Amino acid sequence: MRLLSITFLFVSLSAFSQNDQADINNQVWKPFTRAIMAQDVAAFIAVHSKDVVRAELTDSEVQNYAEYQAAMEKSWPGWKESIQKSNSKYTFELRFLQRISNGTLAYEVGYFKNESINAKGEKRVYFGKFHVALRKEDGTWKILVDSDSNEGNTITEEMFLKAKPLE
Repeated sequence: MRLLSITFLFVSLSAFSQNDQADINNQVWKPFTRAIMAQDVAAFIAVHSKDVVRAELTDSEVQNYAEYQAAMEKSWPGWKESIQKSNSKYTFELRFLQRISNGTLAYEVGYFKNESINAKGEKRVYFGKFHVALRKEDGTWKILVDSDSNEGNTITEEMFLKAKPLE
């Protein structure tokens, strides 16, 4: 009976975690990705908790919600304009190394890829690694802690492709 209880608990936690991942994908990562690709600050900040702690590890900077939003409102319009003026195609993609959740909190680690191709066909690719803590707030997942780094530009396409894609 004890083995049956332990098995049931493991299966329940696994299913719970998978449901959390689907909810997190739909509530956070899909809107997050769309917002980045459209350079839409309002949509991007909306997936973050008002209590967010943003750590830009490469730049050794920590920001709260208001600081993070202000930085994006300052830089993203110019970024969007430069993409449009250069007639570039921009894409953003996430892949995951680890996803842990308990129904109200989650922690995820993975890689991201920024890619732009200008009108001349010249491609620029940038990889980074992220660590994110999420919290369910009023039934909706939000990013609570968001940190990333370029890891000294050591992340390769091969590493990125080995990680699990967003489902």
